[in-house]
Amino acid sequence: MTKLIEFEAQATAIQTAPTICEEPIRYMEMFRFDWGSAERFIPWSDRSWNCGLFKISCGEAAGYAEYALPSTREFADLVRWASVFARLRGMPVTEAIRYAQQQQQWGSTRMLLAVSALADLEADLHQHVTRERLGSLPLERSFLMDCSQAYYFF
Repeated sequence: MTKLIEFEAQATAIQTAPTICEEPIRYMEMFRFDWGSAERFIPWSDRSWNCGLFKISCGEAAGYAEYALPSTREFADLVRWASVFARLRGMPVTEAIRYAQQQQQWGSTRMLLAVSALADLEADLHQHVTRERLGSLPLERSFLMDCSQAYYFF
């Protein structure tokens, strides 16, 4: 079982805006929090879960999705697990959402995580709001790095 934080409902029925965003996805970041940080920001987490944040950036905008994955062999290697998302780089956001929704071979966890972060990115592109927090989690990059036991930039 995988816990998906704050994006289950959002990811089930993404409706893209009629205006297509042509800005390409520039880069992505995956933060895996250390246990102490995960415990502070994800109250129900425990040592049997890997918790973190997925960030997709496009120009000045960014989309975020939190995740919690079981601490099993399948999810142990962050780079290997997240490498499928690299295919999204260079795609316009709406195209990337459609592409991610069709990637059944990624498994439902990765597909929902990607679609959630992309939907958040699309909303940020349309609203032009600079966020400093995602719930109780500060989004400052240096803070996220300090809280992470693993990090992947792609």
